[in-house]
Amino acid sequence: CFCLKDVRVSVPAAILREGTATLFCHFDLEGDSLYSVKWYKGRREFYRFTPKEDPAMKIFPIFGLDVDQGKSNATQLTLRHVQLSVSGRYSCEVSADAPSFHTALVSGDLDVVETPRGRPVISGIRHRYRTEETLGGNCSSTWSKPAAKLTWFINGNPVENLVLYPVIKETDGERETSYLGLKMVIKPHHFPHGRLKIRCSASIHDIYYQSTEKSVEEERPRGLLHGTGAGIHYVHTP
Repeated sequence: CFCLKDVRVSVPAAILREGTATLFCHFDLEGDSLYSVKWYKGRREFYRFTPKEDPAMKIFPIFGLDVDQGKSNATQLTLRHVQLSVSGRYSCEVSADAPSFHTALVSGDLDVVETPRGRPVISGIRHRYRTEETLGGNCSSTWSKPAAKLTWFINGNPVENLVLYPVIKETDGERETSYLGLKMVIKPHHFPHGRLKIRCSASIHDIYYQSTEKSVEEERPRGLLHGTGAGIHYVHTP
């Protein structure tokens, strides 16, 4: 029999705001005829391609969705000037024509990204520390959607001594700010050459990555010369 099979979608996981997103709906009719292809955002249909009708393409407007009709057809859907509201689940429904009328529905998720306004910011960390002191600081990445994932590194190695904070919603109700704290006791091995390097990175999917680095010097006790009748010796003072 002629059977609809191998229906699958290819939806970009993330796209920059104001960019163009191309979604694909792949299927094998095995000799059957195509009746229609429908696209949904959530549960709302916004695009239909029915090859035997005139016009074959129909658009059902949804706020924020701008379909590029010149670059859309039975297997491809192109959205242009995408906004944050376009994020969500997209489903493609393929229906074969008579006599089978077989139908299959497959879905994929799209995330529209607004990148942060600048590099991550490191705060609260001094320029000098002694061994056995507690080093504490914060890293923040502001005004993005979704919130950036933050990671601390000490001398190039990921850090596990973290202080977690909730994501902050900005005043516009859409953008978000992320914070991640660091708190650790400094050991001698953290100063391999008298200097410790701290880095905080911010990432969103695979389309945004920025980092900020700060150097911390080892503060060593100062030696003072004291004279005595027996000679000279050093006294270490804080």
